[in-house]
Amino acid sequence: SEENSARSLLQEAPTPENTAAVFTRLFGERATEAAKLWPTSTPDEAVQSLTDLAGDRFIAFGTWKWLDVHAKTSGKPVYRYLYARPRPSMVPAMGNATANLAGGVTRGASGTPPAPPARGAVHSAEIEYAMGNLPLNKVFAWTADDHKVSTTMQGFFENFIKTGNPNGAGLPSWPVGAVAASGDVQRMRIDVESRAEPEPRARYLFQDEVYSRARQ
Repeated sequence: SEENSARSLLQEAPTPENTAAVFTRLFGERATEAAKLWPTSTPDEAVQSLTDLAGDRFIAFGTWKWLDVHAKTSGKPVYRYLYARPRPSMVPAMGNATANLAGGVTRGASGTPPAPPARGAVHSAEIEYAMGNLPLNKVFAWTADDHKVSTTMQGFFENFIKTGNPNGAGLPSWPVGAVAASGDVQRMRIDVESRAEPEPRARYLFQDEVYSRARQ
């Protein structure tokens, strides 16, 4: 849910003018359409939308495209998910270190301003949860909620590995990610309270069209 930071697209506080400039730079004459898919009516909404867009441009859209094609061509059920659990704070012993996207840390110099809190799960944050290795990572102050997420995720993965279906006793119901008559596609949001939700399909289809035309 935070594959990349909004700061990769806009390094200053968002305003109507500078967010519009981002959409114009990225989407040209289709900037107005983009602004409807990544709304920016308030500063917080703008930061979230730019976070989503940055994540899409990094890896989220490409991953979506791969699984959407697989769902259409493989003849097999596809189960889509968004991993959304932010890692907790680091343990006090880490001092002024800053968590990196890929799991490492950077120790800043004295007086270095701290990075803003994560808005979601950064790239690779799910690895310890999926593998059940939280106790082996001594950097973060894991909580009971983190262990709950890990147990849920392992349950889903174990069932899928065994049967091709992640559903099982004691787990939230995970629908197949097929396109419904309404056009909606369901995915599982994996978090402390995991639940099925519609994916932002219009956002992905817009990018698919824009990038497909760019390749022509």
